[in-house]
Amino acid sequence: MLCAFGTALAEPAVAPFPQGGVAFVEKHCVSCHGKEKQKAGLALHTVRDDLALLRARKQWREVVKMVEAGDMPPDDKPQPTAAERETFVASVKAVFSAANSAKPDPGRTTVRRLNRTEYNNTIRDLLHVDFQPAEDFPRDEVGFGFDNIADVLSVSPVLMERYLNAAERIAEEAIPLTAARPPKRTMGGKYCEPANPQVPQDRFRPINAARSEAILSGPLNTPVRITEKNEFWVRAKLYAEGPADVPVRVALLVAGPKMAQPSPAAEVTKLDGVALGAVTPCRIVKAVEITARDEKHAQLVEVKITGTAGIERMALAAYKPANGQPPPTLRVEYLETEGPLDTRTPSNKALMVFTGDKPEREQAREVLTRFVARAWRRPGTAEEIDRLCAMVDYAVGHNEGWEGGLRRALTAVLASPKFIFRLEPDVQPENPEPHPLDDFQLATRLAYFLWSSTPDDTLLQLAYEKKLAGNLDAQVRRMLKDPRSAALVENFALQWLQLGRLDGHSADKKVFAKWEPKLAGAMIEETRRFCAEILRDDRSVLDLIDADFTWVNQRLAELYGLKIPGSWEKGEWKRVSLAGTPRGGLLTQASVLTVTSNPTRTSPVKRGKWVLEQLLGNPPPPPPPGTPSLDDAQRRELTGTFRQKLEQHRADAKCAGCHAKMDGFGFALENFDGIGQWRDRDETGAPVDASGQLGAGHKISGVADVRALFRERREDFTRCLTEKLLIYALGRGLDYYDEPTLDRIQAALVRDNYKFSTLLVEVVKSDPFRLRRGQGQGGDVK
Repeated sequence: MLCAFGTALAEPAVAPFPQGGVAFVEKHCVSCHGKEKQKAGLALHTVRDDLALLRARKQWREVVKMVEAGDMPPDDKPQPTAAERETFVASVKAVFSAANSAKPDPGRTTVRRLNRTEYNNTIRDLLHVDFQPAEDFPRDEVGFGFDNIADVLSVSPVLMERYLNAAERIAEEAIPLTAARPPKRTMGGKYCEPANPQVPQDRFRPINAARSEAILSGPLNTPVRITEKNEFWVRAKLYAEGPADVPVRVALLVAGPKMAQPSPAAEVTKLDGVALGAVTPCRIVKAVEITARDEKHAQLVEVKITGTAGIERMALAAYKPANGQPPPTLRVEYLETEGPLDTRTPSNKALMVFTGDKPEREQAREVLTRFVARAWRRPGTAEEIDRLCAMVDYAVGHNEGWEGGLRRALTAVLASPKFIFRLEPDVQPENPEPHPLDDFQLATRLAYFLWSSTPDDTLLQLAYEKKLAGNLDAQVRRMLKDPRSAALVENFALQWLQLGRLDGHSADKKVFAKWEPKLAGAMIEETRRFCAEILRDDRSVLDLIDADFTWVNQRLAELYGLKIPGSWEKGEWKRVSLAGTPRGGLLTQASVLTVTSNPTRTSPVKRGKWVLEQLLGNPPPPPPPGTPSLDDAQRRELTGTFRQKLEQHRADAKCAGCHAKMDGFGFALENFDGIGQWRDRDETGAPVDASGQLGAGHKISGVADVRALFRERREDFTRCLTEKLLIYALGRGLDYYDEPTLDRIQAALVRDNYKFSTLLVEVVKSDPFRLRRGQGQGGDVK
């Protein structure tokens, strides 16, 4: 009895997929999705075992959803029993669940070279120089929507030549062979301020504080360019009239309305001249007695200063005389600044850091050891450093000088595959199990994912200490606060949304009167600022679709019909609320609406296809070969409005399935014209019909219904976004073995209210990002 009772309580066994799943498909699905007919491009008859099911996991996940919801088989076909549905769904889910619990497969590792953006950013951060050396490289190919995909980043002979040229140019910038002289800026006294046409034109300009006119009273001043933290000489050349036994004191000043560290007011009031207010607040940098009494013996007054924030002018002022003496007359030949005194370029300063009392050979080793670790993103070996130092020795021995030798070595470092490619040699090549990347490889992946640039000192130090893998969460959050994280918007978000095509877009101004080329740049900037705020403020990723704010400049505000209080400054952008308007999220931004339109009209097909591909991750199959365009002038059989022509086109059974999935989204956006402006009538003057239908019976009307639908299908959107981000992070397309990773990231997003930082952290902590395959695992390691 006990045995029978226990058996009755046991979980019912799940039928294996070849029995529970394949049998269901053969009975209820292959008539529409089999060898003879593949409705909506979906073929199910080829999936006969667990491995084939896993390879088609993404597609079959949608099949399971539709079977569970009762949408498949369609109403006009024989319906399975509830038990049959349950058996089918359970058999498929059991295979997925087993795969999720199995040993992880991090996927294949393909060597990746730096793309143009990554190359420029890496040079910028290595050498503090931003001269875009990759601008003349051939354009990078795009795969899976991004230009950082390893499989398409090939190296042509032309590109190899450009790499060598760029390395030489960068080395020349970083290591000049002769030091530049500090720049001087000399302003003759007669050209100094205060100024007007009555200024005396003497070579030595006279000023006397007793005079009531500013141009004759002083102090004299002139604009300067004194930058923070750099050393400068500040000078004046002058003499004083009068008896030699009467002391004359003057002060050299630096001034600016927002200058840091001004002199106390009590000190400044000791100075004389009716124009003193023009150089207040100021700082007295030197006070000196003028002993010279004639032009021949004119006295040079100078002081070396370190620049601070807010210095805009230098000035020369006389001190008030003591004991009721009359103010002296000063004769000023010029005011002058010289500097910065350190004329090394920023790249030279970053590179040439070494111990001064060492021999030159040891200094070269010190410079190269540190640079190689940053450039190759891991410590150089003793043998590698020795070879580079030998290049320096060779140059010195052939009269090229120490700097010339360093140039040679630096060129070699930057032209090396160890710089150009992101190499990830396996430190455990015989390990049959998935195992972690080393910390330097992980630092490199992390930096190029979030910054599109090389690891900084913090990441490299953690890698040296083998502590990075245990601090990924904290490092991601630190890196997102760094200005370099703007690269994630520029290089991921804008490519994901396919906005690069706006650069070559030209709408017909006869149809869209407000179109102008500058508008395209403003459209992209709106999306850039919008995405940056969601990333910066760690908002929900769902706000990408349903936010109630955006950023506009005056041109976009007018396009959108937004009445914004206040005036507009040149180049100003304002964050505005969209409450009470039909706009909100990416779908209603002019960038997206324009890039999915034709030059002369909107395109419901393009817009619908874009929504499926970029937001829902469910792209339609390509049209059958030979399918003519709706705009083909030869298609005289299509008549009426564009919508009517599209309905006639969809009547073709070959086209109906795909158009049924996507056209509804495009029709719902028809209230926005080809440049994103709201309208009630289309290009022909007919009233806009924004109604549509998705699939068998889901009707929508207008953009509000689309946004509501996305709220219902948030998991589809967030999974699509996760897929796109993981592709970008890994530099490869996704495969069936990545599905468990996507499931885990999805679960974490739901737990943490869809925060953007959670998505990024989970990608970085995922198996494909942190691990590499074991020996023989997967069989397709490149």
